[in-house]
Amino acid sequence: MQVHGNNAVIHIIGSLASLNATGDLNNFTVRWDKNNPEVTTYGNNTVQRISGVRDYSIDAAGIYNSGATCVYSQLVADMNASTPTFFRIAPAGSISGSIVFSGCAIISTVGITGPQNGPVAMTFTLQSGAGSLTAACIA
Repeated sequence: MQVHGNNAVIHIIGSLASLNATGDLNNFTVRWDKNNPEVTTYGNNTVQRISGVRDYSIDAAGIYNSGATCVYSQLVADMNASTPTFFRIAPAGSISGSIVFSGCAIISTVGITGPQNGPVAMTFTLQSGAGSLTAACIA
């Protein structure tokens, strides 16, 4: 089933509050990787690998809003305190049968861009922290 990106729902649960970040964000990328080491030996004509370590990162971007309980303030507080940030991302929103990603991440970057002729924007990256990225379906 194809869905439109404007259905996405993103929650950030950090040290300050539990926030629905959907209204501040306009772009995200969920990247789930696995490093599978090569173990090819003499006599093999095809590369051999063993299952390796999983990793994930989430890049997000949106419009900067000021205030003590905004998304940017939450991210900066968690980054300064080196505390994990929990998140839930539902790319298709609350549509039954759609996937929801969740996990406990560490913030690796937080940025602000302020063009002269446009809105101030923010970006951030979350990287795997405690545990793995979980993918489940909405009932």
